[in-house]
Amino acid sequence: MKFIYVLFSFIILVSGSLAQTAPKPGSYKVSGRITDAVTHQALENASVSIIEKSSQQVKNMKPDQAGYFSFSQVAAGNYSVLVNYIGYEGYDNPNVVVNDDVSLGEIDLKEVQKVFNEVVITGSKPIVENRIDKLVYNADQDITSQGGVATDILKKIPEVTVDALGNVELRGNPSIRFLIDGNPSGIFGNSIADALQSIPASQIKSIQVITSPGAKYDATGTGGIINIILKKSKVQGVSGNINLTAGTRLENGSMNLAWKHNNISFSSYFGGTDQLKANTINSISRVAADPQAGTQNILNQNGNSDLTRHGARAGIGFDWDLSNKDYIGATISYNSFGNENSGLINQLSTTSGTSGILNQIASLRNASSKFDVHTFEGFINYKKKFKQDKHELAIGYNVSRGQNNSYYNQTQFYTATGPLFDGSTSNNPGRDNTSVISVDYSLPVSKTFLLETGGRFEANNIVSDAAVFTYSPNSQTFEFDNGQSYTSAYHRKIYAGYISGSFKAFNYLDIIAGARLEHTDNQANYSNAPGTQLPSYNNFAPALTISHNFPDEQSLKFAYSYRLERPDYRDLNPFVNLADPHNITTGNPQLNAEIGRNYELGYSKTFTNGNTLNFSAYYSRNSPDIKSYTQYFPTYKIGDSTYQDVNLTTRVNISSEVKTGINLSGSVLLGDKITIRSSIQAYNRKTIDNYAIPAVLEGIEYRMTMNCSYMINKSWVAEAFGNYNSGVKWQGTQPSFTSYTIAVKKQLFNNKASLGLVAVNAINEYLDQQSYIYGQNFTQLTIKRTPYRSFGISLAYKFGKLKFNKSKEEENYLLKPPVEN
Repeated sequence: MKFIYVLFSFIILVSGSLAQTAPKPGSYKVSGRITDAVTHQALENASVSIIEKSSQQVKNMKPDQAGYFSFSQVAAGNYSVLVNYIGYEGYDNPNVVVNDDVSLGEIDLKEVQKVFNEVVITGSKPIVENRIDKLVYNADQDITSQGGVATDILKKIPEVTVDALGNVELRGNPSIRFLIDGNPSGIFGNSIADALQSIPASQIKSIQVITSPGAKYDATGTGGIINIILKKSKVQGVSGNINLTAGTRLENGSMNLAWKHNNISFSSYFGGTDQLKANTINSISRVAADPQAGTQNILNQNGNSDLTRHGARAGIGFDWDLSNKDYIGATISYNSFGNENSGLINQLSTTSGTSGILNQIASLRNASSKFDVHTFEGFINYKKKFKQDKHELAIGYNVSRGQNNSYYNQTQFYTATGPLFDGSTSNNPGRDNTSVISVDYSLPVSKTFLLETGGRFEANNIVSDAAVFTYSPNSQTFEFDNGQSYTSAYHRKIYAGYISGSFKAFNYLDIIAGARLEHTDNQANYSNAPGTQLPSYNNFAPALTISHNFPDEQSLKFAYSYRLERPDYRDLNPFVNLADPHNITTGNPQLNAEIGRNYELGYSKTFTNGNTLNFSAYYSRNSPDIKSYTQYFPTYKIGDSTYQDVNLTTRVNISSEVKTGINLSGSVLLGDKITIRSSIQAYNRKTIDNYAIPAVLEGIEYRMTMNCSYMINKSWVAEAFGNYNSGVKWQGTQPSFTSYTIAVKKQLFNNKASLGLVAVNAINEYLDQQSYIYGQNFTQLTIKRTPYRSFGISLAYKFGKLKFNKSKEEENYLLKPPVEN
């Protein structure tokens, strides 16, 4: 109710102020709509200019999402109106006489149809595009990410942060809804970091970042949505590309093949990544007090571990335009990824009292773990277009079937005597099945009002088993542990419906307003926690975006969105992971959903020389919020086993987290050879947890990036990128992160091939990172030396007779929100 009151007051205030600023006499409007001459779809990225003939003064702007433009405060006189769009014939009307409001009606642009033999000609597109509802990063023009993976692209995007382990945050929030081509994917249900590092950068066309999603979107993700758009050929005949990379830290390859004839096309792709063995040096130093015993426990762990990652992706798809009003498309894909980790750790556990050292044990822990995911996915979509523009019906069905397995083994030996005294091993297979049915309908009520509505049903079923064996000193064998082994079945159903309207208010404001209702039903059966009841809940999610396009390609917007983060299966599962008995992790079945409310004010400006400026200020409040929380226990009992000197980490609901921040980004062209892009993000994070000590944590965090590209000549380009992320403050401090990349690229064989060289952190072999955890009766310092330096060489080759064509918005979901609900 408070939100509705604020919104109503805001609209009344705006309308009142507009009513007081009526146009001066002799000041008029020139308006129109830009569309495709054949499909009559809006062309929102066209460039519209109005030129006063006597003074040659020029005003520029871009149409809104519906293709409409309107120049206000135009003095009486004679004008020319020009419209340009890449891949289309231009529009030039030199005889526009203004002595009243002028409507140019619908301006139809004709597509240029030219075919060149074995040559690709495309228009220049900025790498970063700021839209009314999203930020678009055109990854296919980024050369420092060549030969890398999805996370190498994500770290370039304003407001997105990637740490050394591949964990991603959006505006400091890790709760992100990841999509592929506008659809949810089962690969993100296990390990997002591993999933992202299984996608070669060479397969990615663009990445969309949506910080304030509208009501049409699934409400999941309090941080927002990141939509990864894969490359997809639309040229006639046979075409494709091959990309290969070899390096000191990462190797990958990908191949795309497409065939199109008239209104039907088939495509296929294959990609694989292999992160070579990386030896990380680790150390943990923990000082803890046992008030009841009056003692102090000091634990030191020092060692190293070898980590490898792998991934493979393959898929086929088809698109068929049954008619100019009916379309059907389908894809089938297979994804596999995982990691392996093994290492040897020296441990020294010391107990001291008022009289000095009471006990000291030196030991060795040999540990290994393995994680694998295999997922098959299928998606089919039917779209019906009616006679009226934007009158559409879309029906989609998405199914995912996954198998995963996690394994660990750890054994501990006394350093002095050598015998095995403790150990455990576990094998944890699981199955993850997800089905999604969605229906979306849009109806143009008038030229300026579009009504959208739809529904979505999602069913998620996870079956998991864990067989745990612990070492018995009496029998000197590993015995089945009933107290830690378990079977589980988890079921989640989500029912959702939405309604949204896009319209103009006062001929001045573009408004997208809507609401979404979601019901979540959770059920679970844990053999080691019988009778566990998971909470079910209803969520009403309003969303609002108000924007205005000013002359000279300026825009201002305000946005509000309600988001939620449902605890995932691993957050809820009470299984106890004993891969390190001194640092135990477990799930929390009583977790409630995280609720986020985001407010954003944004401004963007494109200058006539191509320079850009984007600014946003935002406020977000998550209440309750989900965080990982660590507690210390001098002794901790699991089943019949008692463990000493333990840190237990689980996911908990804290009272709230509030972030207030700004983001400034832009690009500068220096002549026709040098382009500089930079972004600065800073925010104040305040967390409140009444059960923690201290209960309130507050601090400023920031992130800076700089990218410079130099066009040496028509076939050579060089680029350098650097970024810095400050540490995160929660129950202590997480490490900061600095990286830099240098790359060069050479075009070969009339642009059919390219050869690239990339160097990452070329000077220093390791990233040295320190993190602290503070809690009741303990402090812990963790130091990691992670190998990060790498050198790589990449080769790309494309083939086929290519058609000069526009980059259609509908191909990469830029025209409207991804259809995933």
